[in-house]
Amino acid sequence: MGWRTHRTGTSRLILGRDYHIPYLYYYVSNSAYSSASGTAPEAVRLARHTGNCVLLADGAQVVQEVDLVMPVVERSDEHPEVGERRPLLPGRSPSTPAVDNDAVESTSELWLLTTYSLPLIATYLLQYSFFVILTIVAGHLGPNDLAAASIGITTMNVVGLAVFEGMATALDTLCAQAYGSGNHVGVGLHIQRMLLLMALVTVPIGVFWVCSPWVLPHIVKQHDIAVKAGSFLRYSLLGLPGYGAFEALKRFMQAQGNTNAGMVVLIICGPVNAVLSWALAFPAGMGLEGAALGAALSNNLRFVLLLLYVVSPLGKWSHGCWGGFSQEALKNWGSMIKLAAAGVIATLAEWGAFEVLTLSTSYISTEHLAAQTILTTATVIVWHIPFSISVAVSTRIGYLIGAGLLPTARRAVRLYCVVFVLVGFFDAAVLYIFRHHIPLIFTKDPVIREITARSSLTVALFQAIDSILGGTNGMMRGLGRQDVAAWIVTVGNYAGSVPLAFFLELGTPKLGLDGLWIGVAVGSLIIIVSEGTYMRWLRWQNCVDSVKAREVA
Repeated sequence: MGWRTHRTGTSRLILGRDYHIPYLYYYVSNSAYSSASGTAPEAVRLARHTGNCVLLADGAQVVQEVDLVMPVVERSDEHPEVGERRPLLPGRSPSTPAVDNDAVESTSELWLLTTYSLPLIATYLLQYSFFVILTIVAGHLGPNDLAAASIGITTMNVVGLAVFEGMATALDTLCAQAYGSGNHVGVGLHIQRMLLLMALVTVPIGVFWVCSPWVLPHIVKQHDIAVKAGSFLRYSLLGLPGYGAFEALKRFMQAQGNTNAGMVVLIICGPVNAVLSWALAFPAGMGLEGAALGAALSNNLRFVLLLLYVVSPLGKWSHGCWGGFSQEALKNWGSMIKLAAAGVIATLAEWGAFEVLTLSTSYISTEHLAAQTILTTATVIVWHIPFSISVAVSTRIGYLIGAGLLPTARRAVRLYCVVFVLVGFFDAAVLYIFRHHIPLIFTKDPVIREITARSSLTVALFQAIDSILGGTNGMMRGLGRQDVAAWIVTVGNYAGSVPLAFFLELGTPKLGLDGLWIGVAVGSLIIIVSEGTYMRWLRWQNCVDSVKAREVA
């Protein structure tokens, strides 16, 4: 537990951060209270033991317990109640300037966001490394294996992983809001429902993957490659349950402020995946199927390791959110299905649009298709930075909405907007500065390298905009408005981005890859404006009321 003290007149604002507690404000007033019932260290032990945070006063002594989910505790000499219409820090009124306190709050919010996001960035990059390893192993097996792996991974993403990723976004809302409202056991119930739903969805996905050696030859011209891709999917199916369950359990931990567990598990499983994929592909002689089997076993392993962490003493702070298996998990699926379906639609709308646009570059030339593949891979890697931050943002806003702290949520959203703009410019700068170095990692062909470098400016522009889009999507999830976001993203992509990109790329302007990325950037900008306008005019109290109604049910 670390403490930082800021003096404001006759009062002190002590900011404390605890591993288990996502966000704490301890306000210490020298005049509000005089009685003492404990010391600061005792207060810390009490907070960790009971799951509550404490209100401290007069020399950092305990005077009253309040709910853990109240990130900002307000108390003045008149003992006003904490509420939306009261200032969040004593001695402030809505019209009173308080630059110092605002600076302290913004600094604390940024520190929270940073410490929460860094493990998530590492986590998602490590997850993406599984696909990188598959691609590398396939490339060393031969060109046909690489082509089959590319088709297999694309099919896996669109008809499988995108579905689970979209479904899991519902937990970003449900678990965070349940935890924020104080319904800790409800977090475990949401996880149970999601695991059951994922098990049901696995059945039709699994049927398609099993039948893919017969289905893909009707889509892909090269029959042998299509059959090999189908076999790749069959072996990959063994790891599908582990993939989905890990995503759900990861959200279970993230909702409680623990973003390190998933990262540590992936640090262990990443090398295991690399060794297994290589060993089964080459020494065992299984080829591409061996690489797929290695990744599948690693997917199941990471779920098992995370589950062991949760039930072990290391994950003891999560035990309060697990009330055991309950028949309640079989009821009240409405909100979860609604949010999960919206998340799936939004995810498929984004992933599907990129797959279609990538295939369109084959109409220009094979070199342009290769360059587009390099550019897409590079953008996906840097995209994990704003996406990971957006997951932290959705969880944070979910806490605040669940706790009913709307003024704090609004201030946080304004701060997050600045963060995503800065992150977007950082990503754009990285892509542009290294425009001549990135292609060297993937190819020695000078023509492909030149096409890639020439389109880097428009790709950098897109990445700056896409970072902001990731932020607005995360905010919408935190508010529990995935259904609205799904409509906006779908319409924005297929009525805006895709047709405009096609026209600029292949139509009269014939801008090639530049036209493609300009079209996607303009479409993304339309989505940002639409979501921002919606949040601007949304009555946020309705989001709080929705949480109360859902948790009561």
